[in-house]
Amino acid sequence: MLLRCYAAFTGILVATYLAWPYELRQWPFLAVTLGAAVPAVVLGLRRAPAGARVPWWLMLASLTFYDLGNIAWILVTTVGGRITGDGGIADLFYAAGGVLVLGASIAVVRLQGRGDVGGVIDSVITAVALGGVLWDAVLLPALTRQDVPVGRQVSLFVTILMITGTLGAMLRVSLVSPAGRTASVRLFTAGVALTLAGTVAAALTVDAHGVRPDWTNLVFLAAYAVLGGAAVHPSVALVTSPGRAPKDDLSGARLTFLGVMLALTPLVGGGRAVLGLPTDGILIALSSAALVPLVMVRVARLAAQRRAAERALHRLATRDGLTGLANRGACLDHLATSLEEGADLAVLFCDLDGFKPVNDRLGHAAGDELLIAVADRLSTCVRDSDLVSRFGGDEFVLICRGPDAVGVVADRIAGLTRRPFTAAGEQVLIGVSVGVARRRPADTTDDLINRADQAMYEAKKSKSVGALSLVVA
Repeated sequence: MLLRCYAAFTGILVATYLAWPYELRQWPFLAVTLGAAVPAVVLGLRRAPAGARVPWWLMLASLTFYDLGNIAWILVTTVGGRITGDGGIADLFYAAGGVLVLGASIAVVRLQGRGDVGGVIDSVITAVALGGVLWDAVLLPALTRQDVPVGRQVSLFVTILMITGTLGAMLRVSLVSPAGRTASVRLFTAGVALTLAGTVAAALTVDAHGVRPDWTNLVFLAAYAVLGGAAVHPSVALVTSPGRAPKDDLSGARLTFLGVMLALTPLVGGGRAVLGLPTDGILIALSSAALVPLVMVRVARLAAQRRAAERALHRLATRDGLTGLANRGACLDHLATSLEEGADLAVLFCDLDGFKPVNDRLGHAAGDELLIAVADRLSTCVRDSDLVSRFGGDEFVLICRGPDAVGVVADRIAGLTRRPFTAAGEQVLIGVSVGVARRRPADTTDDLINRADQAMYEAKKSKSVGALSLVVA
């Protein structure tokens, strides 16, 4: 109901704006900006989850500055039934509002992406590249023809950068975040796009007397109405709710985007220079100087994320998910490599005695707790050159190097069995049956594992719970 009332109220004012007598048009403008958009953002602030209200505070401050600019514009720049180029004080308020709305959008990016630094960098790259092109190819020639003062040009340039950066940030949310599919984000993005369109239209349509047509304010009015609608929409709570960290890939599409952003300003500026059209050489130099390190940092972060993902995948492929030890595949690979190197080694095949009764009586969670504790103790029984792996179930395989490996490690495993383990808050004793196979000439991986496995079954026949049973094959 609230959304419908807001849409009806602002829709009527926007649609009828040009039908109002000129001397009264400030009232529908203020009604939308002060009477609708600001209360709507206040409502969005109240709906946002606690701890996620920074974007809406920034948006409220931004609208406040924009409204101060609007009031200054109404008081200063309405002359003879026409609207002149915006006054200096209004420009300062608009520039400050642009900075704050960019801050709001970046805060949304960081909340949605849980500190999405890559998204912030993308937003800055978009602002510098697209804002620079828009300025050099479209706005600067028009401002030069209009003989606009330098101060006004600087203010407008900052405003354009802030708006394009905001648009880039919201497009980032739209593409990588689930919240990007909500109506609130789409309305916010549309409002920013309308603001950019109104700013460009206002700059381009000023005549030789510094006067611009009043219809340009209709675009700004629509932008305020849509931004307020984003805050009123019920999906607003999702916009600033913490999302999941985005998945950034060093993909062809990503590299293409960065390459296009990097080349855009020099290509457009250089093309204009070749055609003899006016261009801003200082802007091209500064934007290139800013974009090159930004793109390099972005690529470096993407490459680091790819390496981290590859390490994580390797860990998943080679590590046991419960104990963190090497898994069966990693154990066999290590054994094969050791055989190729001609190392003097022995395989110890360990099976827990008394594990099944503990698992059946106390439950699988207690059984998992016991396996983790056994894995931790086994890891302390070996030397740096040895490997401990979980081969499957309650079976562990140790690969030890050196002629004295079996004696040293076996003594340590015996100490492991003398001390009770804690499982589900209870003290339990278990034994370990160990089958040992020393390397022989021409042994294969299967030969060693099979001999150690058979020796383990021989050792297990003693069924000594709480003790070490060891057979050497």
